[in-house]
Amino acid sequence: MTETGFDIAPPPKGGRICVVGAGFMGCVIATLYAHHGYEVVLCDMQQDLLDSFAERARPIAATFTKEASEVEAMLGKVSTEADLKAAVQGAFLVHEAVQEVLETKQDVFGQLDEICPDNVVLASNTSSLLISDIAEKVTHKGRVLGIHYITPGHIIPVIEIIHSDFTPEGLVAWGRAFVESIEHVGVACPERPGFLINKIQFAMLTEIYRLVDEGLATRDDIDAAVRLSIGPRLALWGPLLTEDLIVSKKTALAVTDSLYKQTGDENYKGRPALRELAEAGHLGAMTGQGWYTFEGEYDETVEERDRQLSNLLEWLQDRDPVTRLKVR
Repeated sequence: MTETGFDIAPPPKGGRICVVGAGFMGCVIATLYAHHGYEVVLCDMQQDLLDSFAERARPIAATFTKEASEVEAMLGKVSTEADLKAAVQGAFLVHEAVQEVLETKQDVFGQLDEICPDNVVLASNTSSLLISDIAEKVTHKGRVLGIHYITPGHIIPVIEIIHSDFTPEGLVAWGRAFVESIEHVGVACPERPGFLINKIQFAMLTEIYRLVDEGLATRDDIDAAVRLSIGPRLALWGPLLTEDLIVSKKTALAVTDSLYKQTGDENYKGRPALRELAEAGHLGAMTGQGWYTFEGEYDETVEERDRQLSNLLEWLQDRDPVTRLKVR
């Protein structure tokens, strides 16, 4: 990273944030920031989007509180402004959430670079574009960062903090601190197609699309298989801790090698990181070391693992979420 001496003050509690773009995501982001005590200015050239903000944001605000007075107080912390130069005045952060068109984002960031002081962080909510491309027209690139919400952003607690080669380490740390201030969890990743979450998500979906195309499984069977096996485990522990808790690294490596031999698909080939753990005898919970280090006894770990999984599956079965969605 360049500009290693970059320094910026911590996110000021109750400070001003400008959100550029009053569409769905801009509405969510502005409401979330207001909920956490920030003063928000929502900017958009379309006056109808600004005029309808409160109506569209009220259901979002209601997910945080059932008190009507608190909802209105939250919405009252968001002002609207059509003029970009006026909207960014006094902001420590400008968060762009305009349409996912590169040229549009480049134009917005070019304008922001001209009108915002050098110490103002310029963030993008892009879900697919590279930060380096978005910042093409920016002179002071060291203050540009990706802060990407996962829909629905006011409920899903993870935010991707996307950085480029020109991003100072201090700005990534600043991004983590800011995300923590709104009670979300920041996951940092370098810019690349799909970033982190979509790269993982679409690796799975690509295989699922293939299963459907080849007629190997029905829609219902695929969803049931994931929802009642992979899904609960991933929800509780994530993929790497799940592997530690469920299967030996030797077995995991054997499965990947077997799939590779059967298909010739390089994506299945056992990766060096997994192979190194297996060869070192770090097999997971059973040996006390895998991707993670386990401090408790193995029997106790397994008992707690099974308790957590049973409770989650019981919760899912009691509520039958799929039926409640009224789909067929």
